[in-house]
Amino acid sequence: MSVSKAAKLAPLNSDRPQTDRKPKEKRWQEILQAATEVFYEKGYDAATLQDIADRVGILKGSIYYYIKTKGDLLEHLLADAHANGIAALRERAQTPGNEFEKLDAMIRRQIDAVCRQQIKTTVYLRELKSIPLDKRKSLIGMHEFRDEFRAILKEGQAKGLILSDLDATLTAQALVSSINSLYQWYKPHPRRPIGRIADHFATILLRGIATRAGQKLLPAPPKAGGRASTVSA
Repeated sequence: MSVSKAAKLAPLNSDRPQTDRKPKEKRWQEILQAATEVFYEKGYDAATLQDIADRVGILKGSIYYYIKTKGDLLEHLLADAHANGIAALRERAQTPGNEFEKLDAMIRRQIDAVCRQQIKTTVYLRELKSIPLDKRKSLIGMHEFRDEFRAILKEGQAKGLILSDLDATLTAQALVSSINSLYQWYKPHPRRPIGRIADHFATILLRGIATRAGQKLLPAPPKAGGRASTVSA
């Protein structure tokens, strides 16, 4: 995310003298955490600033020290989640090795983030529609996650590793959408750890796009009943 976008994440009145009992940055983080939980539980439309204030344990009026509207809070949450997520994905896109190793690392990172940060992910994916399209474009851009996958897919096609007749944009969208669907159904389970889910997704998603030459470079599929792979955050 650019510096100008990142600057929007600062509390509204960050230069005002501190009047709250807690340091303003700590209180601001508590408000953001409470907003995330309330938006997750009630949905953005049904949630109120009073709900958020009650969760933090402060008066509703204290929130206006930091923001003007409930929408400001949602914008902060979405921009922060987007900036952290796209930075981590771009780091995985630089993984040493061939395109399948890069895609494997990217898929696993996304799955790990969706499952381990399910509340934040749910708010991000579910409530994007609550922001007008023009505001959404200026706040977080458009299709950045998809385009990171698309770039690697195009590189693999140029090398003859990924099927050339696949539409790279559509394929990238299918990859992202399938991973994002996890927020709707994932539940922690000892027999289905995140690493094993990542193994299955990576196997299914990558084998279906590889050429004969590409098949030779695919990560080895998990053994049935074997130990799940480790997924880094």
